[in-house]
Amino acid sequence: MIRMLQRGAFRALVGATYLFLLAPLACVVLVSFNGEAVQSFPPASWSLRWYAHAWAQESFRGGLLVSTLLACGAALIATPLAVAAALGLHRSRWRGRPALEALLLAPLVVPGIVIGISLLIALAALDVREAPLRLLIGHTVAILPYGVRTVLASLARLDPALDEAAETLGAGGWARFRHVTLPLIRPGILAGLVFGLILSFDDVSVSLFLADARTNTLPLAIMSYLEYSFDPSVAAISSMLIAVTLGLAVLLERGFGLKRLLAG
Repeated sequence: MIRMLQRGAFRALVGATYLFLLAPLACVVLVSFNGEAVQSFPPASWSLRWYAHAWAQESFRGGLLVSTLLACGAALIATPLAVAAALGLHRSRWRGRPALEALLLAPLVVPGIVIGISLLIALAALDVREAPLRLLIGHTVAILPYGVRTVLASLARLDPALDEAAETLGAGGWARFRHVTLPLIRPGILAGLVFGLILSFDDVSVSLFLADARTNTLPLAIMSYLEYSFDPSVAAISSMLIAVTLGLAVLLERGFGLKRLLAG
């Protein structure tokens, strides 16, 4: 009886936690269908016009294009770097390996605003003035640790005997990597790639310091729009972002398993 009560209390706590986390997202989605000109909850009337209004905004369309190109570019650059770094860390027997691993994973624990300011200062010292290049460098640095983490998790589950068997059969280093290691760690690589796409697309703290008036990401365009308007079109564009992000997260979980990839 006591065990059943404990199990029920635990489930209630988990349910309350999920409700606390998801309720704000549900409110945003409901507000996006509001037919009135001012955001209100619950909506007084229902309409899809704010989705059309959001898509008609040049700043949103331009920001969407910049964010999409930036996320794809940063993820494609960060992924091979993450694979190389993870392989080096996994195979290294150097005493300084833990320190190097901590350095590579530092962006996971350092606040994004600190990373943005640091990158702004460093890139200014290097005279990098082009906002697209600054953003690409900044986003690559910000998402790189996630790729390293997922690839390291995949490498930790590899059986060393497979690589040794391939070496015994005469396979060189590149052949062993291509035909043995790469197929086995592919889920971790793809998971890091999807993580990078999501995190780069949604980033605000790093982009805030590296963008300029002519190059704005979609999250920054939304923030700028909110300074002068508070209509449900912001909720509409946010709902679309929520749908895309949740879709990618579900795809990642069903395809590779987040718990399995991030463990170890």
